Amino acid sequence: MEKKQDLLDILHLIYIMDPMCSWCYGFAPVIKRLVKEQEGTMQLKLVMGGLRPGTEQPLDGPMKESIKHHWQDVEKVSGQPIDYNFFEREDFVYDTEPGCRAVVTVRYLKPDAEFEMVEEMQNAFYAQNQDITKPEVLAAIASRFDIDTESFLEKFNSEEMKEKTQQDFIIARHLQANAFPSLYLLNGTSVHLLSRGYRTYDGMSAHLRNTLEKINNL
Repeated sequence: MEKKQDLLDILHLIYIMDPMCSWCYGFAPVIKRLVKEQEGTMQLKLVMGGLRPGTEQPLDGPMKESIKHHWQDVEKVSGQPIDYNFFEREDFVYDTEPGCRAVVTVRYLKPDAEFEMVEEMQNAFYAQNQDITKPEVLAAIASRFDIDTESFLEKFNSEEMKEKTQQDFIIARHLQANAFPSLYLLNGTSVHLLSRGYRTYDGMSAHLRNTLEKINNL
């Protein structure tokens, strides 16, 4: 029993995602439920994957249509609400680096709010058609967690946060997380892939349970 508890003490869920990834938005209720169920037995670590970091070209018609089809699939499978007025935007640059950097910034300013920051950003972007590539929008969301706007923007615009965000991208590539969301279970130095891409709660829960059983039987 003591051996099993020791294993649980070092278990981490590594969730690789991007706040502007539609399938990550669809996966949000799944990961939220898993984290709540595993509270006290394992820790959650968020890693920003970088879906489209550094994008400079505005969305054109064909790209909008492609993204819209993805969003419709996400809405159908997950039931998550989506505001399709987004596609009426002109000259929108789908750069996901600022959103990722905002999460990393909150990680350093108020670690306990990092997961909730992601949730609020996803809701703002997908359900409320807010532009979370804009620093002022991100600062307003961060303020909901009692993070001073000036402090947030100063940290967000720092070279340190830009570098820390790039480090997240490197970790994601190292783990070969080439589809978002990706979920791993870290047991000490051993990494177990739980999901690469979207999974339903039932499928995800069963796979996590099976993986835990294998670890406990080592």
